[in-house]
Amino acid sequence: MRLFFTILLVLGIVLAGLFFAYNNGYLTVQLGDTQNIPQDSGNEAKNGPNNTPHGDVKVKKQIKVDLGQQKLYLFENGQVVKGYPISSGKLETPTPAGNFRIIYKSPMVYSKIADCWLPFWSGFTNDGKYGFHEVPICEGERVGTKEIGEPASSGCLRLKQGDAEEFYNWVEIETPVEIYGQIH
Repeated sequence: MRLFFTILLVLGIVLAGLFFAYNNGYLTVQLGDTQNIPQDSGNEAKNGPNNTPHGDVKVKKQIKVDLGQQKLYLFENGQVVKGYPISSGKLETPTPAGNFRIIYKSPMVYSKIADCWLPFWSGFTNDGKYGFHEVPICEGERVGTKEIGEPASSGCLRLKQGDAEEFYNWVEIETPVEIYGQIH
């Protein structure tokens, strides 16, 4: 009987450890053939005359991020439904360009890299390092609010308060993400 409870205790500890590792980005998620390995898109979008990208009418929802413009666009059935100013990675900590998918969402995550809390997290890389989130909370203070619209992050894509929650509620797991352009 004692062996049975010992085994249950060990299994509980292992499951708790796996849960913690997954939620903190230490484990990767494999989604069949939708791996989030950046694919070369030439880093150029086919934008319209007002620099708004075009969406794919065959895709229910999609996200496009123009690093040069520091803008994020939400599409439904090929039509822009919303645009937000963002803050992408700095030159020394760039946001990865390419094609991805939203793979993980959480109302709040903690970043060991930034030593900050990241509200309304929507991750798009298997390693858990990159995602969309609200401006961080570091030592109880909001950081980077004034930098929205210019590269200032450690590689993630920051949104303003309010915008991030709206984005988080709109986006779904598996929503395609295209990140292109170059920061100036």
